[in-house]
Amino acid sequence: MLAAKEEQLREFQEEMATLKENLLEDDKEPCCLPQRSVPKNTYRLYRENDQIMTNLEQWAKQQKVANEKLGNKLREQVKYIAKLSGEKESFLLLYTRIKKDSHSQVTHTPSVLGQF
Repeated sequence: MLAAKEEQLREFQEEMATLKENLLEDDKEPCCLPQRSVPKNTYRLYRENDQIMTNLEQWAKQQKVANEKLGNKLREQVKYIAKLSGEKESFLLLYTRIKKDSHSQVTHTPSVLGQF
């Protein structure tokens, strides 16, 4: 899951890089808009681009924290499962030993009914 989120983040970053390149190319090319509106649009686009990058970075940090928490929970559950499995094995061994002992006592004890 973490790898998928990292891949998605890389794709977003590549897309942002492409958008930045296109924005820079647009600044270099003459435009049919009046000269006064070009700097305003460029500034607005840069500001929007920065806001998008900030949001992506914040999202990536949140995903990293969430994934770390999930990983910690999974590790705790794996430890708990291992502990339970060990206890189960101990109980099974104890049960087998008790069952074996009870069978051996029954087969080796003389019949009480034969005495009367």
